[in-house]
Amino acid sequence: MNTTYLYLLVFAILVGGTDIEFNLATLQATIPYSFYVSILLGLAGMKAILIAMFYQHLKYEPRSLSSWVIIGLVIASLLMSLSFIQLHGH
Repeated sequence: MNTTYLYLLVFAILVGGTDIEFNLATLQATIPYSFYVSILLGLAGMKAILIAMFYQHLKYEPRSLSSWVIIGLVIASLLMSLSFIQLHGH
């Protein structure tokens, strides 16, 4: 696959994810809060991984380097999830 088309496909997925987030905000009152936050965190994680892999070129780096970055993203998302849980409890 041509890399230009690949980058356009990733860009289209990112725009689609942002559109889902935006439209989900309009439905926030009709869906449970925990489900809403879970979907937003999942979309944010997916978008962060796509950006890191394609636009920061980690897909083409050695596995050892990209593994460390992915581990860092997972730890950061877990910490962010814990802070959201803590905020929800108050």
